Amino acid sequence: MEANISLSAWSPDAPYMYELKKTSKENLYAKYLELKPKYMSTPSFFVDVSDYFVAQGEKELALRILSNIAELDLENPQLLRVLAHRLQQLNQNILAIKVFEDVLKMREEEPQSYRDLGLAYEQNKEYQKAVDMLCKVVYRKWDSRFPEIETLVACEINHIIGISGKDLQLDSLDKRLIKPMPCDVRVVINWDTDNCDMDLWVTDPQKEKCFYSYPLTASGGKMTRDFTGGYGPEVFMIKKATEGKYKVEVNYFGNRNQSLYGPTTVQAELYTNYGLPNENKKVVTLRLVDNKEVISLADLLFAKK
Repeated sequence: MEANISLSAWSPDAPYMYELKKTSKENLYAKYLELKPKYMSTPSFFVDVSDYFVAQGEKELALRILSNIAELDLENPQLLRVLAHRLQQLNQNILAIKVFEDVLKMREEEPQSYRDLGLAYEQNKEYQKAVDMLCKVVYRKWDSRFPEIETLVACEINHIIGISGKDLQLDSLDKRLIKPMPCDVRVVINWDTDNCDMDLWVTDPQKEKCFYSYPLTASGGKMTRDFTGGYGPEVFMIKKATEGKYKVEVNYFGNRNQSLYGPTTVQAELYTNYGLPNENKKVVTLRLVDNKEVISLADLLFAKK
């Protein structure tokens, strides 16, 4: 079947965005400089404005604006994670790796620190480094806040093995864990705030919703364990998709960790034909403000050829 990913439109509801949107393209950077003194202590300002400049085709200026986040609080892993993920979206992989390395030094007790860095190596096509880093997640015992994260990461290691096109050194990996795991749909959400409960919902063409309390659907969809005290990931996968639309949503269930750095940022990665030569990936990042808020992320459409 043919597959297509359609991302939902999302725009921050912030006063500075209204100012930018009514400014001509040639005057955008001047308007940003005018707004900056008022919002310079607000990380979301630099994230939102950077995203807007990307949408306007100004990636170099977007990177310059985004770099301000690093100057706000160099010892805050939440901010640095947001910065690194945005750098990845701008294909600034070397810079993203450096930031994730800093996060790992601060948060060695969290498996996400190793996973983020490993996946950044993968995006930079440093496949051996990626596998080596991700293996540290598989073989270490983690706090109960991170249920079954080893299984999720083992799947990502197999994905790297499959796409690398190289003979990787895998002596540190149990051979029983090496197995191709392609699937028609894979959806992943991660978020930047600890002690935050984010739920992934996927409704299939038969109107059956897969989520934490209903993790297996009749057509074969599967949701991973619910992360209520960490940063995710939560993952939905289905090996063989059925014809029609898969609706992807995220439910901001609650936050027990009030942050001084603004709303929780959630990143979703959406794949069709995961692990296959015709793999397609799209990434969407947004901020969630209100508890119980439900946001539409994307539709994945499957149709017969």
